[in-house]
Order: sequence, then C-alpha cells, then structure tokens
Amino acid sequence: MKLAEARPSIDGENVWELQEIFRHPIFVSGSDAEKMEIMRRCSLAKYKNEMGYPWDHYFGIDLKPLLQGKTVLDLGCLTGGRGIAWAELYQTEHLIGVDVDESYIAAARQFAAMKNVSAEFRVARGEEIPLEDSSVDAVLSFDVFEHVQNPESVLKECYRVLKPHGRAFLVFPSYYQPVEHHLALVTQFPGLQYFFSGKTLVQAYWEILEERGAEALWYKRQSPILEPWERGNTINGLTLGVFRQMIKKLDWKVVSQARFPIGAIGRNSSRSAVRRMLAPVFYPMTFIPGLQEVFLHRVSFILKK
Repeated sequence: MKLAEARPSIDGENVWELQEIFRHPIFVSGSDAEKMEIMRRCSLAKYKNEMGYPWDHYFGIDLKPLLQGKTVLDLGCLTGGRGIAWAELYQTEHLIGVDVDESYIAAARQFAAMKNVSAEFRVARGEEIPLEDSSVDAVLSFDVFEHVQNPESVLKECYRVLKPHGRAFLVFPSYYQPVEHHLALVTQFPGLQYFFSGKTLVQAYWEILEERGAEALWYKRQSPILEPWERGNTINGLTLGVFRQMIKKLDWKVVSQARFPIGAIGRNSSRSAVRRMLAPVFYPMTFIPGLQEVFLHRVSFILKK
C-alpha cells in the first residue's frame, strides 16, 4: 500500500474538497470567523468543480429540462457547494439537502445564503430522510450510495419521498472500480480490493496512518476494525449487480443507465488525452456482466417512481 504513496497537505490544492478538513486543528480550534471562512472555502471548491464540469456528463443528457422549476433533494449534500451549483445550473425552484454532520450543514446553509438560493439543509441519514411522503420532484445523489450503511433502505426512502412519477438521479462507483477503493489519502495504487480483503486493507491503512503520527490525526480512521456495514474504508461494497437487484425489488422503473467507461468522463479524464484514448477500448467491457463492475466509470441511473 506504500506504492504510489499519497499524503494530503493543508497547503494542498484540493484540501478544501476533503470533508476531513473539519477534523483539522485549523477548524476545530479556529475562531468563529476562521471556521466560517473554512466552510466557505469548502463549499466554494465543490461549487467551482461542478460549474466547471457539470453533472450532466455522467448521464449524457442535459438535465435542465428535467429539473427546472422542481423541488429537489440533494442526498448527501456535504457542504452544499455542488447542490447550489445544481440549483443555479438547472434553475430548480427549491433545494433540500441532507447530510450526517452539523459542520457540513452549517457550511451549506452559509453558502446558500451567500448565493441567495432557495434552499434548506438538515442533519439526517439517508436511511431516515426527514421529509413527508411524496414531497419532492427529484432526488439527486453523487458518490453517496457507496458510503451509506444500508443502501436498500436509502433507495426505499428515496422512493417514499418522491412524488408519483418523480425521478432519482443516482451516481456512484462500483466497489470494483479500480481507483475507487477509498484509500486515496494513503495510496493512489489501483485495484487493491481485487487482491486483499477489506479487513486487510483497513488494517494496513490504519498502520500507515499510525506511522505518520500527529500529522495524520485529522484524516485518520477512528478504528482499525471494519464497522459491521463496511466492506472497505468507509464503503459498503455496493456493486452494479446488487444495485440492479434492489431496483427490481423496489419496483423502480429504469429511465436510463449511462455506460461511460473509465477515461470517458470525469474531471481528471477531461484533462488527460491518454485516458480519453483508452475509453473506446474499455467501452465494450461496460456491457459484459462482471467486467461492467471494473470498467464503468460510475454506476449512473435515472430511475422513476
């Protein structure tokens, strides 16, 4: 795991995109004004990324006609930057965001006020969304389903809060997507989950962070032991195959599934000619059961209630 070593820095270019920043001493021990500035930077980083590379790429269509004038739920809103960008890009009527940490929600509320966007944010888990039945037109979720404790319960909650004929726009990486093992704060080496169990990887991850000492405390795991719901570091092991079974069980209608291979989409791929050249080679693999899990850049669905 020490191959292709990675090490986040508070002075790094992408540090404001890391949710772990809220555990760093500069936030924990900061003044109220300093905390507000850190929250603003985190929200702004997500906002700029979304504005620079809109979510439409993951579905291959313009989402504005489907979301304009709608009440939408941002499931896993983090600091609100991405959701506020969606609200502006797609001209939603009202945005509701939920996430599990009060610091994220405070940042999201602050950013929505700065941007003068009609939005509200609440601390909540996806397994228990604090909304009435049939109360939103659309559910939007990006890179969240792989982190929830019970994906089927979350998918059921999405169905419950949607109005009749409402749509869910869901994007997340399969467990077997080679660079999505969620060990990136230690290593960029791909495909480790193919060769080692989650238990082994998390133990090794913990040991490396222990070696780094105090400098790594702000992004360290709380324990070297997997939580009951975990299959890897903060991830539940969700795959395309399992997700398809959930869709069928819960009676969703599949409006579309995008099949973009690794290298075809994503901010990093948009800046890499090599990745874009490889994408057509990988594309046929996205139709083959089993290999889909490896070669799809993301599991991307539009579902209808």
